[in-house]
Amino acid sequence: MSDPFETDHLVVGTFKRWSSSAVECYLRKADCEDCYYKRFFSDRPYDCKMHLAVEQLLETIGEPSHNMLAKHS
Repeated sequence: MSDPFETDHLVVGTFKRWSSSAVECYLRKADCEDCYYKRFFSDRPYDCKMHLAVEQLLETIGEPSHNMLAKHS
């Protein structure tokens, strides 16, 4: 199985803080099963790119704070 955070060098944007959705994706290890956005994007021609945002956040500012993690655990 490939790394769920692996990208094809696609630039998503600049993310400066952990959002609730990004923390939830991080905690799920980008496993989209049971994710709200999986259902949201099911009838669209494109997929959720939150896993790319999570990767960028990890690279630029590191892991979410303990406070954010506790709030979403």
